[in-house]
Amino acid sequence: MTQARVLFFGLAVIYLAGVVVQFFLAGLGTFGATSFDAHSVFGLFLALMALILLVVAFVGKLPRSLRALTFVLLAVNVLQIFLAQLDVEELAAFHVVNALAITFIGYEVMERSRRYLAWKLGPGD
Repeated sequence: MTQARVLFFGLAVIYLAGVVVQFFLAGLGTFGATSFDAHSVFGLFLALMALILLVVAFVGKLPRSLRALTFVLLAVNVLQIFLAQLDVEELAAFHVVNALAITFIGYEVMERSRRYLAWKLGPGD
């Protein structure tokens, strides 16, 4: 179980770094340096990674609250994909707001995982 918990934390850190990359890719598309293709593909990768995090959370028997928060992270990732496809600009604009939610939730998942791992391993391990 400890290996799955360590893996979960590592994936959560990588996920959060990926969110930063995703903001950068959005900026490249917004300011015309590239198209939004890389941003779109990487967004799908992040959603897949959120799903993997959820599976690892269950395999590692992480606390119910952390599993629930990881499920919420997956849900907002799926919502993000749908928001990007909307033809109603006023609703599609929530894509940016939801990105902030993804950032905060991703950080909270990582931080709770870090604290849980530190508590489980203890100071002598």
